[in-house]
Amino acid sequence: MVRSPDTVDRRRVRTRAALLSAGQSLFAERAVDGVSIDDIVAAADVAKGSFYNHFPDKDALARTLADQARAGVEATVAHVGAGVDDPAERVARALCAFARQAAEFPQGVRMMQRLFHGAAIPDAPMNAGVRADLQAGLTAGRFTGVPLEAAVLMAIGVVQMTVARVLEQQTLAQAADLSRQMAFGLLRGLGLDAARARATADRAAAHIFAPA
Repeated sequence: MVRSPDTVDRRRVRTRAALLSAGQSLFAERAVDGVSIDDIVAAADVAKGSFYNHFPDKDALARTLADQARAGVEATVAHVGAGVDDPAERVARALCAFARQAAEFPQGVRMMQRLFHGAAIPDAPMNAGVRADLQAGLTAGRFTGVPLEAAVLMAIGVVQMTVARVLEQQTLAQAADLSRQMAFGLLRGLGLDAARARATADRAAAHIFAPA
């Protein structure tokens, strides 16, 4: 029996999706070097030959997953900041959004932690959104007392530590409370006074952690 092109295409899409899902699961637990192609095809429940129809090696699979995750990060920053004029609130919303993702989708976030390289480089493409918000805040005088590169590194560090803490099996409510506190600390470090930092952090957390 000859399969129709549509059937073949659907099967190919399912196989690729299974490989990507298996890769995400395995790379969340182990470094790329600690995962074999045999591990991946076993987790995906596909033949080993099928793997090579989609990826030349496991590094290519890891790069694809990293690219998808990176695009997701950039989209998240853009989405949560859309329509918000205040750069301080945009930065606080981004922090809270990453914390919520860690609470709701821990496997994907753990994978990102393992696959992302160069995330701490201030001018890395994936940091462009946050960098732009920080630059806008400095230009407008909303942020003071810190140069741009230091501000970017500060924001990245606070986000990474917040996400790491949330991944320690925190509930969504705990993640919201932690995000509020960490956003407050970050904004204080960027030069906002206590009252404005508190109000901005509270507003950002309330928006991001509002029930869906």
